[in-house]
Amino acid sequence: MNQALLCKILRSPRLPTLPTVALDVIELVQKKNVDIKQIANTIQLDPALASKILKTVNSSFYGQAYSISTISHALVVLGLNSVKSLALGFSLVANLKDHTSEGFDHVAFWKRSLYAATAAKSLAQKVNIPQQEEIFLGGLLHDLGMLAMSQTLGSPYAKLLREAGDNHDQLAAIERQRFDMDHAQVGGALAESWNLPPLLVAPILYHEQPDDAPPPVQPLVRCISLGIDLADVFVNPNSNASLQRFCTNSRSWFKLDQSRAEPLLREIHAQTRTMHRLFELPDSEMEHPDAILARANEALELLTLQSHQQTHELRQANEKLSHQVNTDPLTGAANRGRFNCAIVEAFLAASDRPLSLLFLDVDHFKSFNDTYGHPTGDRVLVEVVNTLRNTLPDHALIARYGGEEFAVILESCDRRGAAKMADKARLAIEAMSVSCDQGKPLHVTASIGVATHEGGFFGNVEQFIKTADQGVYAAKHAGRNCVRIFTPRTKAAA
Repeated sequence: MNQALLCKILRSPRLPTLPTVALDVIELVQKKNVDIKQIANTIQLDPALASKILKTVNSSFYGQAYSISTISHALVVLGLNSVKSLALGFSLVANLKDHTSEGFDHVAFWKRSLYAATAAKSLAQKVNIPQQEEIFLGGLLHDLGMLAMSQTLGSPYAKLLREAGDNHDQLAAIERQRFDMDHAQVGGALAESWNLPPLLVAPILYHEQPDDAPPPVQPLVRCISLGIDLADVFVNPNSNASLQRFCTNSRSWFKLDQSRAEPLLREIHAQTRTMHRLFELPDSEMEHPDAILARANEALELLTLQSHQQTHELRQANEKLSHQVNTDPLTGAANRGRFNCAIVEAFLAASDRPLSLLFLDVDHFKSFNDTYGHPTGDRVLVEVVNTLRNTLPDHALIARYGGEEFAVILESCDRRGAAKMADKARLAIEAMSVSCDQGKPLHVTASIGVATHEGGFFGNVEQFIKTADQGVYAAKHAGRNCVRIFTPRTKAAA
């Protein structure tokens, strides 16, 4: 950060200063045992300020059931935080709004700030954040640094504002590129120099990067950040990016669903109109809520379609990735990892139904590869899997166990059924033919071992797998191109 320029801004005689009442209120509210009567007397030293506060606490913004006639009464009914925030808010805005500078649109600035403040407070009420008054004031002053930079830097900053235009998202990036600091850093430093409470400094300093805020104040800053996004919906017709960011972050940060956006927008619009009059901000035409809602609903529908499309694409990508992770790339059969998971699941679920496992090994495959080459051998393995798929039931899981060895899981299949399927597969492999580079058809055979889990014989899945694999060796020792079935020995009756 450009510390030299920051010091120049903070020491500039053109920088607005805090009124005496605001300074006194800040000092009083930060005392541990503050006297409410003393705060009330301090505020009443400024009759105009006291009148604005009473007018506000009796407005629809606070919705009191009965009239409040004194500042002391307001402090008792609304609490210290509410009256403190109103006093600081009215004092600061009154002192800042009359400062003019080249190329700075004060009407648009305060309109956006007020929308951000009311939106942030409404959100805080919805998600039960207690510091609602600090959130309102933080939303109102979050862009304080823009005022300071405009007032002290003059033409260079005016040129930067023209370059950023309505795109507030780009403003901070351009500021950092041009001045090696942004308005959030300037505003935070100014707020600290004014001795504003930490709960007001944090949203000014971190509103551009709410996730960087310290954990104790992060929910507060996030709420103000969402309020700023909603403010853009009201003041900028091209605010789809802000609305999308609001929908994404409000769901991620506070579990707010998109359906609550429309009633929230109506509430914010009504409250902002009220506060606009009470703060006596510069006149500005406030768009009718129906037009804003129509634009927002159109954007929300588009976001919903985009979300559905993204969900569909993500599902497809996940399915593709899952297929790649679980599939042998050569044959398209399940790979060893997929087999290991599937056989464990099937074994654990086989307490009340039979489970059969076939192990299959292509006979003399090493010699076949040496004679006809690996590309031809690969075609044989692919054809073996295709033959098994065409021969065995659809529910059978066919996996390449390694090299020329395959495994087949047959759930709900007893020993007799598995033996028939194994022999059917053996005959189908024997009958298949694969062409080679010499043009003549080639044939292979397979040795198959069968094991069936029908109760308590197998103590674990490893023993079950080993038994089926031993069946393959038994088939090879018996002359190959045959099936061998494991049958448990039963003890003779006494």
